[in-house]
Amino acid sequence: MELRLEKSGPAPPEDCAALFYGSAIYERYFQGGDRLERALCRAAERGELYLARTDTGELAGAMRVVMDGFCGLYPYLCLIGVGEAYRSRGVGSFLMDRLEEMGRAAGARRVSLMVSDFNTGAQAFYRRRGYWLLGDLPDGARPGITERVMLKDLTPPQGKPRG
Repeated sequence: MELRLEKSGPAPPEDCAALFYGSAIYERYFQGGDRLERALCRAAERGELYLARTDTGELAGAMRVVMDGFCGLYPYLCLIGVGEAYRSRGVGSFLMDRLEEMGRAAGARRVSLMVSDFNTGAQAFYRRRGYWLLGDLPDGARPGITERVMLKDLTPPQGKPRG
């Protein structure tokens, strides 16, 4: 399957929210109400929503990236979702590759993200990609949930490599 990245227009595609259905993030943060739709609309309005489309034009994944989102220093991955039919098929890796390319193109030394403590599968995915734990934020986004701040060095580290 070939994928291409495109920036969303000023409004997200109608089927964008469905990419998150059935995910741990959707279940804990967005189920019920229209919080996800509002978040996607804000991201699209701000030019921060990127879409992964298949060679046939199907929407396979999406991510929100704030280019100066981590203390004004590093691109920050705010949200990532992959449609259920496309999970474990390389779409998440495709999106992460594009995030890292965007960071390099912007001259950033690192990229950043937060991942919830309950989302152990995502934590392992990020670690395999070279992300390392900066620290934990208890009750960071929701009471009772710790957010784990993770970074990836985009340039070779000075001195001893992280392990």
